[in-house]
Amino acid sequence: MLPLFGVAIFLAAGLVFLVQPMIAKALLPTFGGTPQVWTASLLFFQAALLGGYAYAHASVRGLGLRRQPIVHLAALAVPLLLLPIGLRGLELVRDLPPAIAVASILAVSVGGPYLVVSATSPLLQRWFAVTGHRTAHDPYFLYAGGNAGSLLGLLAYPFVIEPRLRLGDQAVVWSVGYLAFAALVGACAIVAARRSSPERATVMEDTSGTDMVPTAIPVGRQLRWVALAFIPSSLLLGVTTHVQTDIAAVPLLWVIPLSLYLVTFVLAFSRRRILPPRVAAAALPILVVAVALSFIGLLPVPLWVTIAVHYAAFFVAAMLAHGRLADDRPAPEHLTRYYLLVSVGGALGGLFNAIVAPLVFDQVLEYPLALVLALIVRPPMTDDPAEPRARRRVRLLDIVVPFGVYLATLLGLVGAAVLHVGREASAWLVVGVLVGCFLLVRRPVRYALGVAAVLAVVLLTGDKALFADRTFFGVNRVVDDNEGRHVYLSGRTVHGVERVGPGGGRLPMSYYHPSGPAGQVFSTLKSRAGGITDVAVIGLGAGGLAAYADAGQRYVFYEIDPAVIAIARDERLFTFLSEAPAEVSVVEGDGRLRIAEASPTSYDVIVLDAFSSDAIPAHLVTREAIGVYLDKLRPNGILLFNVSNSYLDVRAVVAGAVMSHGLTGYTRTDSDLQAAPPGDKETSEWVVAARDPSLLAAFAADSRWRAIDSVDRRVLWTDDFSDILGVIR
Repeated sequence: MLPLFGVAIFLAAGLVFLVQPMIAKALLPTFGGTPQVWTASLLFFQAALLGGYAYAHASVRGLGLRRQPIVHLAALAVPLLLLPIGLRGLELVRDLPPAIAVASILAVSVGGPYLVVSATSPLLQRWFAVTGHRTAHDPYFLYAGGNAGSLLGLLAYPFVIEPRLRLGDQAVVWSVGYLAFAALVGACAIVAARRSSPERATVMEDTSGTDMVPTAIPVGRQLRWVALAFIPSSLLLGVTTHVQTDIAAVPLLWVIPLSLYLVTFVLAFSRRRILPPRVAAAALPILVVAVALSFIGLLPVPLWVTIAVHYAAFFVAAMLAHGRLADDRPAPEHLTRYYLLVSVGGALGGLFNAIVAPLVFDQVLEYPLALVLALIVRPPMTDDPAEPRARRRVRLLDIVVPFGVYLATLLGLVGAAVLHVGREASAWLVVGVLVGCFLLVRRPVRYALGVAAVLAVVLLTGDKALFADRTFFGVNRVVDDNEGRHVYLSGRTVHGVERVGPGGGRLPMSYYHPSGPAGQVFSTLKSRAGGITDVAVIGLGAGGLAAYADAGQRYVFYEIDPAVIAIARDERLFTFLSEAPAEVSVVEGDGRLRIAEASPTSYDVIVLDAFSSDAIPAHLVTREAIGVYLDKLRPNGILLFNVSNSYLDVRAVVAGAVMSHGLTGYTRTDSDLQAAPPGDKETSEWVVAARDPSLLAAFAADSRWRAIDSVDRRVLWTDDFSDILGVIR
């Protein structure tokens, strides 16, 4: 009996984690903008999970354990009419805002199956509690099995399913899994009905008050469940954003923290704890200080060690919060309410990080904020039962002492600046204050607020950017490098460089330097008979390619992020657009979708310049996408791709798509940085392609360019198939 319930819960959790990336990926060609689609999809699935848990709680409470399984089996049967799953309702939402349209399509396409699958884990645990099994009095250990299934589903999609199956085949596999899952749930319902007695079910349903059943759960305890679920959820998104933005934009690196998040659930709800709470409580303050050292640049260790420190701090903090949640689990009759409130906390964490934080903060401040909250809820490092209550009362000194720490740190840094002692000395001053905070470590609130005070000084009063903004698409900053240049950064990725001063916007720099492939291509095009008149660029950055524009030409930039448009148009930051003698316009929206609205044969050149980060928009380089561009290209036109990327072999994908249309293409990698002053030029890699081979004769005759059909590997992506794992360098 126990294996039956365990397997059903395991399979349900796996299906939940498989359907999310699968169906969201199917939306990309229609809606474009990977971050926008994934953000809207994530919020929908969090809301649907909350709805599933609310249904589980309300149905058990309203129907009782003898009638509820019948209703749930009927609910499981309804989605069978929608199998295999796929996108539905596309034609009904075209006039709606994109986020609402995405949520509507997901609701119609997978809302029903997802809701009943997500509700199954708490329901099966509740059914198991009345079976009379020797472990039925505490069914929460089954939750660990469910999260193990989630972990398997999470890892299986990018590493096993996506590289081998097209989206249509993935939908069939998921549908078969759903049928097996529904059959298992039916078997569980039969076992629960046979093994439970009416008396046991009646007692388990009773909330009127007996010695066995608590009458009510205090509101404070319920709010504590929400808070303890909120912290790891917020930390998960915060550490992922920080690592991907400010440390290394490595593809699939987000899988690690999400896996750790699920592992902490598995360990916290297991019958045997691997990481004792006292050990975790002692380790967290040390790890948070190590994280703080990485914030101020004083963690002189290899990149992978820095990443490991952040993930270790996240793991221990999540383990503490989830461990406290598991220790505070109620009697089985309150099980569905408990899981409902846990899902509320998780959804609030996602909502805060995905929606609120980008509106409120121009840095990833939600990450250190969640670390501080984790320090506050740290359990005591003592066995004295009287001490925790005394230590957890917020006293006047819990406010006064951290405020003193804040003033000391601020005055110290101001004094260091006045004395011109240098950045390194100032950083060591901060280290000294952080180490001093360990004197407060036995008082969680005081220590947490002390660390928060130091971080507030470091993060909020540090070097000021010329421009800083956050959107759904990332963190955008423009800084003065003190060498006469403005540099546009998204995390560590450079998106544009311009020399400050008159005429700066007429000097191509960074990836577009005249000595590089882009400069050679535009120089060649200008010298050919008839030249070029109309150029489209997907991806704006700082507008660097406008430096090649001449009078009488028309340049159209397609850009999805309004913050990027604001940066490129602000003449105090960059003047590439304003100083261009050509007619320059910017079209806001997803490049593939918006260029599809242009008239056929509108452009002489179409440039794809949107692949410099780890989250490459896959829908821009599929076979179908190249077909869209070719429709907008004149017969003698060319396609130009900036495939520069530290971690992904974008050239292989472009090569596959270009050759699938029978085009001729050449590629050049330029790492000669000696051709320009330091900082003026970036290593870059480009691909040029055209229908007519004679248009590319100059590149064919140049030994620096290689024919695209001779590259080491070629990968064909379609709207129905892409594999990010297969193009990691």
